[in-house]
Parts: sequence; C-alpha cells; structure tokens
Amino acid sequence: MESKKTIGQRIRELRKEMQMKQADFVSGLSISRSYLSKIENGDEQPGRELLIRMCSEFGISLDWLTSGVGDMRKAEAQNDEEALLLYAFRSMPRDEAETHLKLMLQRVKKDVIGDA
Repeated sequence: MESKKTIGQRIRELRKEMQMKQADFVSGLSISRSYLSKIENGDEQPGRELLIRMCSEFGISLDWLTSGVGDMRKAEAQNDEEALLLYAFRSMPRDEAETHLKLMLQRVKKDVIGDA
C-alpha cells in the first residue's frame, strides 16, 4: 500500500529521524539547503540521481523513498549465507523466485505452528 506522504515529506521524516539540520543533511548530497527546503515543502521534485545518492548516503530503500512502500531502511544480509541466498533469489526468474518463496514460507509456518 502506498503512503499518502509525498517524497518531500518522507525526506523530511528521514532527516528528522536522523536528528539532522538541513545544512548537515545536504553536506554529502551536493545540493543547497534552500533546494532541500523546496523539496521538503513540495515546491520541487528531486531527480533520479539525487534520489539514488540519498539512498546510498543514508542507507534507505528507494522503494520507500519514492512510494512509501516497504521499510525505510534497506534490509541487509546478516552473514555470507544470507547474502548468497539473497543474490540467488534476485537472480532467478520471477516465477521461480515466487515458487521458492512460497515453499520457504510454508516451511517456516509449519515449523512455527507445527503439524496441525
């Protein structure tokens, strides 16, 4: 479900969560404080490159930033095995990935709930 917040409102939310002033927030983004203010207030729309820089700089999800979908923070692998599993999953054709995901979720549900 998409968030009703604008990109600018989500950027402001991120900045406030990080307890940063606008001047501090823009320091690694190569934009002015006044431009950030215009984005946060909905007077300007950030370009694709700026959105990608923000995601990289602050470790946030592009999906969340652009649409409000998902978690703000990127999910990261906890170890090498998880990283390999994530890589394999992302490399599969979509239908195959969905099949594997359903099987894994059934297994987890069975392990948590037990045989009913």
